[in-house]
Amino acid sequence: MMKNENQSITLKRDQSISLPSALEERCLAIRYLDWNRVEKKLRKISQRVPRLHLVYSFLFGITASSGFSIITFLTQTETQLPVWGYPLYSLTFVFSLVTALVFVYVDQRIGLDKKSDIDEIIEDMEGIEKTFPPIQQRSQ
Repeated sequence: MMKNENQSITLKRDQSISLPSALEERCLAIRYLDWNRVEKKLRKISQRVPRLHLVYSFLFGITASSGFSIITFLTQTETQLPVWGYPLYSLTFVFSLVTALVFVYVDQRIGLDKKSDIDEIIEDMEGIEKTFPPIQQRSQ
């Protein structure tokens, strides 16, 4: 083991990375462009649309169609439904409405949790960037 404090590894003839001694800490060298790419991807992920919108949109569609069917059957007296028809439409309306609202709530919770996790990672990355020497920090 070498006793030098400032050791360097040469990647190319004109590019070198200084590493602290192994006793102080372990480091992973990453190019600044790769770091920026990862950070941009994290920011892009945090802005995505929630994932369950198709499910609750479908359920709201069922709610609307069953609700309009109930209104149509109630306003047109010549339409004859079996005895179980009105309760079935009513239960379909209530069940699909409640289920859609539950999916909206769950989707929002998942989105908030995921966004807070990503924001925390971005904050950590920004904290690490502050430790970079000023020469390596470039305008974004």
